[in-house]
Amino acid sequence: MISVLAEDRVFLDYGPIEMMLMATSPDKNMTVQMQEAAKEVMTWLSQLSKVLDQAKDVRTLNHPRLLELPLPLRWMVEAVLETGDKSLTPMAAVAGTFSDLVADRLVEDGAHKVIINNGGDIAIRLFGSERTKVGVTPSIGANRFTHVIELSSTSGVGGVATSGRGGRSFTKGIASSATVLAQTARVADSCATLIANHCFTPDPHILQLPAEELDPQTDIPGHCVTVKVGELSPEVKRKALGNALAKTNELVTKGIIQGAVVFLDEFVGMIPNDLCYPLNKKGGS
Repeated sequence: MISVLAEDRVFLDYGPIEMMLMATSPDKNMTVQMQEAAKEVMTWLSQLSKVLDQAKDVRTLNHPRLLELPLPLRWMVEAVLETGDKSLTPMAAVAGTFSDLVADRLVEDGAHKVIINNGGDIAIRLFGSERTKVGVTPSIGANRFTHVIELSSTSGVGGVATSGRGGRSFTKGIASSATVLAQTARVADSCATLIANHCFTPDPHILQLPAEELDPQTDIPGHCVTVKVGELSPEVKRKALGNALAKTNELVTKGIIQGAVVFLDEFVGMIPNDLCYPLNKKGGS
């Protein structure tokens, strides 16, 4: 359930959560603190399970007393509200929220560098001269990354999240992957979902079905989600990618996210243009 992999790494496998915790401090070994934070995840997950119906209900975004909600659900609601899109439910931010909860707990415990990877939704906390690199994959489930993002304590990035076809959740779009950088992992998570959803344009070769036909317990009944994508013309791909980048630009302009990179098969676009670099540049490896 909780495995110590090294003095700076702990792995948690509990229910729906598979989380890698990494934390370091110049003053102490953080292994015990990471184990305690992993145990706290179980408590937070229990809290959320008791209000799961609210977490899956879009009407919870209009809850009149957010402070009365359990902390995980409150952070999920606040993150989705920040996107400005009321079609998302709080579940759009669930993975990123748990990454943030753990990361902030470890910072409180004295960590100077924290990386929490919850199934690809990553919370990052860097202080002082700390730096890190994040690999970006061209598709969900890819076993390699093709681009790299460099981050420092001055980057203003506290979360990196990816959404798209083949992910753990449904998508309304056709993006191979949409990776978002934001101040928190929970906002990056919800915005990655939103941008991936916007990577779409109607085409006969795209099969979509109501989400409830695929999962009766879905949090987005009545929404059509992508089931299969056939052979698409370059024009269709460019239009879909353009729609995703338009939403990215809107979110960046509003200061909600720092940027995003979107892949659609052989096409890729990013805002800003220097968000990340291919492995064959800058000596990436």
